[in-house]
Amino acid sequence: MERARFQLSVAAMLGLVACVALNIWLFRLSVLTGIVGLNVTKHVVIAALCQVVGVDRRTSAPLPASVNTPSNDASTP
Repeated sequence: MERARFQLSVAAMLGLVACVALNIWLFRLSVLTGIVGLNVTKHVVIAALCQVVGVDRRTSAPLPASVNTPSNDASTP
């Protein structure tokens, strides 16, 4: 059986709950701090999702060789 591509770990779930709780607390302080907290949380969540999905992941497989095609200039018969 193949493992699902996106799987939320316990640590990620705790982090998500902590971000939500922090944002609620920041909004209770003031709206401005709540908005700043939402922006920080948004960037953290996007970075975590990019890491899970594998954006910019280096692969160890060699790159395919480029295929040289003859040019279509007038000097070649």
